[in-house]
Amino acid sequence: MIAVISDLHFEEEASDVIRGPNGEELRFRRNLDPRVFTRFVVWMAGEAQRHGSKEFELIIAGDLFDLSRTALWFEDPLRPYVTNGEFSPELERKILRIVDAVAVEPAVAEAIESFHLLAEGVYREADGGEPRPFPCKTKITLLAGNHDRIIDGSDAIRARIRELLGLPGGRRFPRYALLEDPETLIRHGHEYDPSNFAADLTRQRSIPLDISGDAYDRANFGDFVTIDVAMRLPFLLRRHYGDDRVCRDPVLRSLYLRLLQFDDVRPQSSLLDYLLDPSDEHFTPDQAWDRLVPVILDLLDEIHDNKFFRYWLERLERPWAPAELELARGLLKLGGWGNAAAREASRKIAHYFLGGEQPEPQLYAAREEVLQENKVRLVISGHTHFPLVTLLKSDASGDRFYINTGTWRSVIPSTPDRRTFGRMRALTYVLLFAKEEQQRREGKPTNSFDYWSGFARDW
Repeated sequence: MIAVISDLHFEEEASDVIRGPNGEELRFRRNLDPRVFTRFVVWMAGEAQRHGSKEFELIIAGDLFDLSRTALWFEDPLRPYVTNGEFSPELERKILRIVDAVAVEPAVAEAIESFHLLAEGVYREADGGEPRPFPCKTKITLLAGNHDRIIDGSDAIRARIRELLGLPGGRRFPRYALLEDPETLIRHGHEYDPSNFAADLTRQRSIPLDISGDAYDRANFGDFVTIDVAMRLPFLLRRHYGDDRVCRDPVLRSLYLRLLQFDDVRPQSSLLDYLLDPSDEHFTPDQAWDRLVPVILDLLDEIHDNKFFRYWLERLERPWAPAELELARGLLKLGGWGNAAAREASRKIAHYFLGGEQPEPQLYAAREEVLQENKVRLVISGHTHFPLVTLLKSDASGDRFYINTGTWRSVIPSTPDRRTFGRMRALTYVLLFAKEEQQRREGKPTNSFDYWSGFARDW
């Protein structure tokens, strides 16, 4: 039996906490309650026992650790916009510090323990107690995604990640998993997103199984957007207004907390729309915009001449982007930002700078060479945080499906007009069963998959 999950995004939160003058804390908890992982492993033990499985493999299909979403990057000019294997000793040490800062977050530490125990072939019941043997042999496979691309940056970083999870060996993390029983291809899914992958495969009619390793190792535009745009904004807000004022001003408090939720907004290009959404707060878009403008100006000034940023604007064929950037800076500096027309123009500019329209991964999954040649029945990926099951083709050989593994965290979906946003907790996983397992359970040797996706919302 094989379980596939992705996009857990374990993050460092401590550097984001603002401690107010009266001892109160302004924080947003991004890491999921670790009891969810404990219960998941318990459930997997039960499923493995019910199916008479000889082995249980957990495949984590990328973005287990989010090493981009941390204010620790702003301690110095070092950034991970470097090809894996070419890190300086200083950058390697900084990344190791970030890995450890993520790992000591209380929620992350407890979740990692569940995985470490599973790698050792044991688990704890949901109510605690001593570890007990898993009903069959266990294995964990970790794929690197785009938010944890740099876990393959050096031998020392790889070794630390493997140590945390209890994984053997020091070899590179695999880029995909190709299964024979059932016939399945598993990727992280950033391969279908040219803003978050160093090669643009979206123009190819056929996507090879073995994509160039260089495309996985090189830094991409999404690295920059996450660190030096999305993560820099809350940092700049604190720097511009000061922590005391952020705590005292209800509009600034709300903006700061919303900026920390960037990765949960869908589509991510709607971040500015989310910041200006007044639907569940006691402020107007004008009030929010008035406080954001000086922060955005600081951001535009700081990224304007960044060579990595300029390179990727040209690489993504957005020749108009520098002119738009100049227009935005000029408009803000001249004070021509205090009207609705300027605000609406800024929404559109932000939409394009933050990646534009969300890619539809099922369209590119259908181009996988192994699918076109009928070598797999399933293509599974995550990355978009949108759970999905869709039929790619059906013929005499049977049905072929694309499955998106969604995410294990909160999601902030937008209404169709992208003017208002909601909040939900999400969890998705896929179970794959071999013919032998199904024969023992159902009496006939057929492959099968179970897909489970849920959302929760409290009022």
